[in-house]
Amino acid sequence: MKEYAGVIHKAAACRARWRVWVAVTLLLTLLAACGGDEVTPTPTATSAAPTPTPAVATITPLSEETLPVSIEAPVTQPAGVIATPTVTVLTVEESNGQCSIDYDMDLAGYPDLYHKMGCAITPGSNAPVGINEFGAGPEYNRFMLWFSSEQQIYVLFPDQTWQSYRDTWDESQPEFSCNPLNAPPTSPPLPRRGFGKLWCSVAGLQEQMGAIEREERLCQHTVVQSFEQGRLLACFEDATIRYFSLMNDGTWELLTVK
Repeated sequence: MKEYAGVIHKAAACRARWRVWVAVTLLLTLLAACGGDEVTPTPTATSAAPTPTPAVATITPLSEETLPVSIEAPVTQPAGVIATPTVTVLTVEESNGQCSIDYDMDLAGYPDLYHKMGCAITPGSNAPVGINEFGAGPEYNRFMLWFSSEQQIYVLFPDQTWQSYRDTWDESQPEFSCNPLNAPPTSPPLPRRGFGKLWCSVAGLQEQMGAIEREERLCQHTVVQSFEQGRLLACFEDATIRYFSLMNDGTWELLTVK
């Protein structure tokens, strides 16, 4: 029994020593864990601190320096420098302070152009114009004018009035629409093509206009321009210029320059 009691005593002593060792081990483990918590925050605080500082320094000067330059520069200069002088110069040089469209230079030989015709309302045109004199010459006082740009025939009566008619003649129709003279159909004395068709179809036109002494033809050079008071035609033939003014009130005038 004594031996058995000695064994029991030794076993109890071993268990006591083991409990002490376990307690010491746990204490050291807890101390190590607490020490790790203290080390971790130190690098975190050090690396995070510089981050916000450059962000603030970069944004502030850009917003202060860039905005005033980009807003003010384009607004101030172009507005005053370009608009006012350009409009003034064009008005004075092109219209001479009176008209927005200048007259054609080939009409410069027509005296008192502005006084008689007013301002030009269209540019000059060189579209072909056909002419035929009627009645006895050489001082003719009645005409037919064919304006190719309009396909219109203007009849200038001896009482200084005019009337326009649509040109309905084409190449499929007879060259001479009638022959009231009971003579061989020749031109002259018969008008032909569009002039002849109008002469034959409008009642009383033959009596007002008479026959022709010259063949119809195109002006060698033509200038037509519309004005406030009417239309002006310059018909150049050889060394002669005939200016026909067809006024808006239905009257016409002829000025011949040789």
